[in-house]
Amino acid sequence: MENLARQTAVRIQTGKSSGSGTIVRRQGQTYTVLTNWHVVAFNRGDRTIVTGDGLIHRSLGVPKRLGDTDLAIALFRSAIEYKVAPIGASPAAVGEPLLAAGFPAGAEVLTVARGFVELLLSKSLPQGYSLGYTNEVKIGMSGGPIFNAKGFLVGINGRGKYREPDFGVYAFEDGSEPTPELLEKMVKSSWGIPISIYLQFVSSDLGVSDEFVGFAV
Repeated sequence: MENLARQTAVRIQTGKSSGSGTIVRRQGQTYTVLTNWHVVAFNRGDRTIVTGDGLIHRSLGVPKRLGDTDLAIALFRSAIEYKVAPIGASPAAVGEPLLAAGFPAGAEVLTVARGFVELLLSKSLPQGYSLGYTNEVKIGMSGGPIFNAKGFLVGINGRGKYREPDFGVYAFEDGSEPTPELLEKMVKSSWGIPISIYLQFVSSDLGVSDEFVGFAV
């Protein structure tokens, strides 16, 4: 899994900040990188994508947000053949081992963190977050891949542990609040967006190949 993470995770540089991303698609020489919307949303300057071999690629056009989720896609072109993260048909399961990867802020070296699925919420948090896991996710790892033990991409990193609950971070999308027992587990968990959210856009009538590739070229 670590080799897979090193081949498919990228660093996204946006002005003075940086985040992570995951290569999820190749069409000819155009690659699709899945990341968090908050990684790419707040900087209108040039964005670059650094692949695992250290090469720097210019991001094509403007990244596109996927609905109202905290997911976005960015594109880059390269004649080099890069690995695409395999996506499995089965969702993550509670207790399943996971590997989370990404580039912490200020670091050029990929960090990998092992853990397991702690929570799968029946009601989502805002912006698609419903996958809670024990892996230690640092600032800058947002947008990086979450792989299961079989080497399939099951989610995308987005939030670290121990957010302040009084600010409504752990309120559900419908506005309801978790029980105190559930909240305790939620605070101790990192949070990601299941890959099924991305697949909902891939399986749309137009599909990613037509709808999303065209926006940035």
